[in-house]
Amino acid sequence: MAEKRAELLELLSEGPLNERMFNASFGLRLEEHRILTNGRASRYEYPKNLSSRKTNPYLASGFSDNMMEFITPITRGSKATCQQLRVLEQIVDSQMHEDERIWPLSLAPAPEYQHDLEFVGNNCSQPWNKEYTNYLREKYGIKRMMLGGAHIGFNLDQELLDTLYEQIFKDDFASQAAFQNTVYFKMAQCFCLWRWLFTYLYGASPVSEAVEHDMPEHIQLPVRSFRNSTYGYDNLPAERPSYVSLDSFVDQISKYLEDGTYYGPQEFFGPVRLHGKHDDDSLRQIVKDGIQFISFRSFDLDPFAKGGISEDTLNFLELFMLYTLVSPMPENLSEKMQQAIERNNEVALQAPDEQTDWMREEAMNLIEKLGEFCEQFHAPREYKLALSFVMRRVEDPTLTIGGQVAEKLAKGDLLSFGLKIANDRYTSFVRSTHPLQALASQYSDSVQKLIKIAIMNGVHVEFGDPLKLRVGERIETFEAQADLDLSRGAQDYLLNMFPELEGTTNE
Repeated sequence: MAEKRAELLELLSEGPLNERMFNASFGLRLEEHRILTNGRASRYEYPKNLSSRKTNPYLASGFSDNMMEFITPITRGSKATCQQLRVLEQIVDSQMHEDERIWPLSLAPAPEYQHDLEFVGNNCSQPWNKEYTNYLREKYGIKRMMLGGAHIGFNLDQELLDTLYEQIFKDDFASQAAFQNTVYFKMAQCFCLWRWLFTYLYGASPVSEAVEHDMPEHIQLPVRSFRNSTYGYDNLPAERPSYVSLDSFVDQISKYLEDGTYYGPQEFFGPVRLHGKHDDDSLRQIVKDGIQFISFRSFDLDPFAKGGISEDTLNFLELFMLYTLVSPMPENLSEKMQQAIERNNEVALQAPDEQTDWMREEAMNLIEKLGEFCEQFHAPREYKLALSFVMRRVEDPTLTIGGQVAEKLAKGDLLSFGLKIANDRYTSFVRSTHPLQALASQYSDSVQKLIKIAIMNGVHVEFGDPLKLRVGERIETFEAQADLDLSRGAQDYLLNMFPELEGTTNE
């Protein structure tokens, strides 16, 4: 692709294709702790009114029933994506007991580590998942599997990819699938090369006294991001595939699956995962058909963003990904990849307000290039704002998410800090005058009630005007401001439309 760079720059800088650049989509999967108001693990069952975790596309649980999963569908733009996340959190809050909360940090509160490890580690009521969770507990330990976080699915505008392939790169690749593989795997590689910067900016899992004995003695606490360190959310050191080339990446993971090193494809915990047209596609099938999107899996929860991740974070990630489209790769890639792994671990294990000279110098150089990129390609205002936030955090590490969290830890009130955020969010949601606060300006209250009950039942919801609800091949549409007759309740209204939902189990 490098030899076509001038042609690529010209095509992207003006006209309709330029408008397609800043048009990416996101899909989020957040894992968050379900706790009690005293910081202990919740002993309540998974909310009974939510449909089966096996089939609900929006709400589930992870390693433990205590780990709530919030899943947004692939959605265009950061604003709509974060809005959907807030919708899901309000729905879950409305179904929890009065003394339950969603904890806003990746590391569970200290009382949970101190008193509830065995309970959390064995609290999986999903029969289809029990064998796998037992396997994870034995191989990695409970604490590593208890780490909350955000996985960010990302894809480019498909028309952008189609046009680039047809107008510039068709003669260079055997197929469009091969072209998309190159584009998306390059993005994965670039994220790995700069992962240390994302850990610096968004790392927010400092180690508390409850888990410090898991860390080597030479490491000083607190650290910036336990989750992003070699001791955190990752495979065992000998089982981490390299991102040096797509072929070797696919071969290594395929080997781990074939020889039983991995229980299944879901055991790959690397920083970037490749996705295809179907959830159950093998990695080789994904590459054959062409990568459809990638997911970044190394983000801590952001306690300062209401849903757990902010629009600014997504906007900066998108800006960086678009920049990789037109930027060259380093020549000594293998060496740089190994250096990037070491740098990320170094940054993750630093004090949250620490910054070395090389970090500042390289970050500022990248920021300068991203600023030039914004001007050359007419980036909308929100991307320039996201970049300015990044610059301020590079200039002052105490402004990073980890730096702000560490300030609370230094005062000894991390538990109080986390509980205050959890309580404030819960109160805001349950006292809202609208069924779904985030959608109040777009939909009537009765349509909001219908959306809420549809999500609880695992019905596919397509936001827009008209709103679309889908079960199998059947689709029902509703005007956004419709005044629905819900006198017999939203659940009854939904079941009258989709009687096939009757009797579906909660598992």
